[in-house]
Amino acid sequence: MQAQAAALLDRYSLRATQFILDKARAFAGKNGKKLMVVLFDPYRAMNQLRISGTRYDQEIVDYLEREKVDHFDMNKVHLEDYKKFNLSWEDYLKEYFIGHYKPAGNHFFAFALKDKLVPWLDPKPISYQQPDQQTVSFKGYIQGY
Repeated sequence: MQAQAAALLDRYSLRATQFILDKARAFAGKNGKKLMVVLFDPYRAMNQLRISGTRYDQEIVDYLEREKVDHFDMNKVHLEDYKKFNLSWEDYLKEYFIGHYKPAGNHFFAFALKDKLVPWLDPKPISYQQPDQQTVSFKGYIQGY
């Protein structure tokens, strides 16, 4: 009975997530905005992927791909990183988490996401502007400049 209730809860929550994503996509489109979805579930989906290669939220991943929603899967980034180390899973998690991200985890996340995010920014942060630029320009950042 508990397993059936848990499966029903997952099914309901994944469908509710799709409904919310449909609304968010419509809102973004109506307002000339972009939408990026970040997938990150270090305590369930990531562990399932590590152990079995499957994930309970595969329905959402399929939805994002089918609907061509720009997304970023931090679960997979962590799993690729984990493969580089000779650590137990628990010791790997301790490097980045204390129930939530530690400063090292925040840095890892930001660095992993930057290549997906920076192309969206206009103006680009100074450090991502033309590499041959000789002067620093704050045009676009300071009002009236």
